[in-house]
Amino acid sequence: MCKLLKAEPVDNLYLSTGGERGVCLNKSVKRGDAILSIPISSCFRDDEPPRWYEQRASSHDEVEGGGDANENDITDYEKYNPSAWASRLAASVLDMELNQGGVGGEAVDRDLKLGREIWQSMLPDKDILHASLPVHWGEEVLATSKCTALELAVDSAYFARASAVTNLSEELNQALDSKDGEGDDIIMTEEMDIVGDMETLQRKCHDALDIVQTRACRVERTCEDGVQWGPPLRILAPIFDFINHGSSRTKGKGSANASFGIENKLMCNMHDAKFVVRAARDILEGEEVLIDYGDSARPAWRCLTSYGFVPEYDAKSEVVDEEQVENVAELWMNGLRFEVDTQSVPFDLVEVAAAQALYDDSSEDDNEREGEEDGILTPFVAQAIAKRATEAAFNLILEPEMVETEKVWDSPEFVHAMSLAALLRWSQHKVLLAFAENLNEFSSSPSEAE
Repeated sequence: MCKLLKAEPVDNLYLSTGGERGVCLNKSVKRGDAILSIPISSCFRDDEPPRWYEQRASSHDEVEGGGDANENDITDYEKYNPSAWASRLAASVLDMELNQGGVGGEAVDRDLKLGREIWQSMLPDKDILHASLPVHWGEEVLATSKCTALELAVDSAYFARASAVTNLSEELNQALDSKDGEGDDIIMTEEMDIVGDMETLQRKCHDALDIVQTRACRVERTCEDGVQWGPPLRILAPIFDFINHGSSRTKGKGSANASFGIENKLMCNMHDAKFVVRAARDILEGEEVLIDYGDSARPAWRCLTSYGFVPEYDAKSEVVDEEQVENVAELWMNGLRFEVDTQSVPFDLVEVAAAQALYDDSSEDDNEREGEEDGILTPFVAQAIAKRATEAAFNLILEPEMVETEKVWDSPEFVHAMSLAALLRWSQHKVLLAFAENLNEFSSSPSEAE
């Protein structure tokens, strides 16, 4: 596939087969060495959607703006709505699928077309990918995650996804049904039987958006000296999209060992640019290549929402920056919700726990309660918070009650979604236990509390 897509080097990468599929090295590399270099022309770009999508967007701009759209400059990024980048990339994925490797009705290099077909065949099963993303979950699965933040994120994402699918499916249907356009501007496909079948078209659009959501990345257009010469670009790069996530905020096993970006010799010239992955440290033969997916991959509930998986966190890993929080868990106390991590206690939580402690009859020692009125984290308050965190952690590992519905409980998609919800509960469980353990250590060391 590297040869077909003109990626380099062609012989130093392979896909691991054990556990989660990832990209590994056949030969060791040094820090700064290129692990993967693929021409931008072999990638999908959000500023170059297929012609059928671009033309309809331009026509819409003419109607809305009352003027002529700039038809000659198809790389003019400003005429595209930046918030619709996912739809533009999804249109390219749909066009490739319907044209069997080609994009935008244009002639495509035979090797590139074959490379894209191979890449497409290696993508995850569409139904399993669909089940991986909480935006597609039903209420019965979402409730088992016991995560309010996830539920709120899904509520927000649901309406954005519904709007994108509606618009994209309508434009795709019009393009397929068009009889007036020239052949190279309209999708030419043998799947004309799906014209007017909006349910099928919408599912195709969902599948394309799922691929874009979980596999696209954002890159900056900068010079060698770091000066930005254009707006950020969203790219879907075959081969690169098989690289798994690793945190750049920790050191050791499972941490990121590579970084990526666009490299080009001439500023403002994307035609000869390449998408390059470089080693951030020395990487040994057989070691997996890992990149940091960014803020959208932390905390765990956001990573699940964005990419459809729950990352593993090694509590023993060395932290690069203690001020950067890797994962959090929610803790309810006195009807209020707080997000906690293993190394710090929210001030508002201390205030609520201290106020509650004033009315707690479990202790009559005034000296032990000293400072609670000021919201100070005293040993007594720390013990109260630790107790509540332990109770919450225990509740997360209890099997959630399921509501009787007509769903097929033993379907692979349902089982996969439920397993991800369980992994999220387990992730939050570990955070709360570590949080409670640190609070108990604090409360048992009076000198530190002072």
